[in-house]
Amino acid sequence: MPIPQSVVNTNESAPRFLQSQNVARTMSSVEISKLTKKRHDNVKRLIEDLAQGGLVHPQSEDEWSTDKLGRPRATRIYNVGERDSYVIVAQLSPEFTGKLVDRWQYLEKQAQKPELPASVKVIGELAIMECFTRLLKPAPSSQMMMLTKIAANNGLDAKFLPGYAIDAAPDATGGSSMETKPITDLIKEHGIASTATAFNRLLAANGFIKKCQRNSTKRGVVDFWSVTDTGLRYGKNLTSPNNPRETAPHWYVDRFPELAGLVGKGSK
Repeated sequence: MPIPQSVVNTNESAPRFLQSQNVARTMSSVEISKLTKKRHDNVKRLIEDLAQGGLVHPQSEDEWSTDKLGRPRATRIYNVGERDSYVIVAQLSPEFTGKLVDRWQYLEKQAQKPELPASVKVIGELAIMECFTRLLKPAPSSQMMMLTKIAANNGLDAKFLPGYAIDAAPDATGGSSMETKPITDLIKEHGIASTATAFNRLLAANGFIKKCQRNSTKRGVVDFWSVTDTGLRYGKNLTSPNNPRETAPHWYVDRFPELAGLVGKGSK
């Protein structure tokens, strides 16, 4: 039986919290149906009967979907406040009243959680990036990637960022990026009798890289290498492909022979 317009407002949407809050003030007939494990049409019929008697005061809205043939189909849904939901559930399944109380308490707690303003979130992410940059000296290209990621996380347009970042040694004068490779490739290309692990120890002993650590939920404390201020003349720090909180040293191809000589691995 349809509910008279004097009882149900079919034009206005159900009252909801302000945009800064998370949860609606109303509970839908669909959620009540799932909570009590009753057919939705039976729940709606009860709501209509109770509304006719003035025991509840629902609001209605149409939820649109398509049938198997692709034709639009409207499903009437009722929204009720907390007090009315207790009346309805008590009629449907008294044993589910406790679950309903738990559900409303959960919704209220969710509504009370403050959302971080977008501006504060952006400032926080930029502050983290600045700290990362100061401590680990990532290359300009890696910094560009981080800024692009921050923009994407906050729905900002990153088109104003340069499309290209120059990765070069501080004393370079060419005005363009210098080619780099990981240490494994370079010691192989130059025929150096050393493993990457042993070569990194030599680089660390001579102050060109330093060992850093980060915490991992799965592996505990994880070690990784970062190029020092001294080492930036010969290489750069890229964001590690294994984890964005790590750096991965890459070395300038043209300057590697000089670097190898400084750690005692130059050509004889």
